[in-house]
Amino acid sequence: MSTSLAKTLNALRQLLQLHYITNICLALSYLILKSIPIVCSTLFETCRLEWREYEILIFVAVVIVLKTRKTATWLQYVEMACTFAKCANLILFWREGPLHEFVFLLLWVLHILFLPEPSYAGPDRITYFRGPNLEHEIEREASRSDFLVCFYAPWSPPCVQFASVFAQLSNQYGDLKALRFAKFDVSKFADVAKKFRIDASAISHQLPTVVLFQNGREVRRRPIIDVKGQVQRFIFSEANMITDFGLNDLYGQAKERTKVPRQPATATAAEQHTKSE
Repeated sequence: MSTSLAKTLNALRQLLQLHYITNICLALSYLILKSIPIVCSTLFETCRLEWREYEILIFVAVVIVLKTRKTATWLQYVEMACTFAKCANLILFWREGPLHEFVFLLLWVLHILFLPEPSYAGPDRITYFRGPNLEHEIEREASRSDFLVCFYAPWSPPCVQFASVFAQLSNQYGDLKALRFAKFDVSKFADVAKKFRIDASAISHQLPTVVLFQNGREVRRRPIIDVKGQVQRFIFSEANMITDFGLNDLYGQAKERTKVPRQPATATAAEQHTKSE
């Protein structure tokens, strides 16, 4: 089975989780209710879609296409598409009445609270730094290891979505001690995040941030901040990570560094006897 097919099947299996099933149902709830005659006749004045409703649906479809065309994974695509569709539902239910809108909004909030997006739970080769001495830890291992560190917050949806990509990369490239993958929770250590110039607030566009350290010093990060202080959007896909951080080259260098120096062969007994003569 090819790698791409295996990833697609894995994504489809994840879509069967309760979070995604209920999220898709919420996103399609207006159309579903309109299409069931018994329910529709009870909740709505008419079961036919009006031109204004068609316009709203077409508009949100265009927005979904434009906003999701550069998503890193299928799961991110589903999450973003559902979010835009639920926003459209708010408008559609509001047109039916304030009670309809309130009930839908309540269901949306309950879904966020009790069925949050599941975090990655598969295998990885990631070191988790859990204290405030991140810089010291990296400097201590500087002569032996390069570090690719993901600064994240567990409550951030982009960080949750990136977790599986970073884990898969660690499984591919993190089997050598000379190239280590690590994560640091900035929500627990805001001072450390500030030291590394990362905004850890709820409205931050810097989460996640991935930084490459070589010889204990930062040499590359994504996303970058331009001269105007604006965060340049970066799509955290597996392909982009491999290209922008040069993971293939880093892995090759790490293999060279971890090679055990060849010891000179010891002389055999016959050779020693010959030399003594």
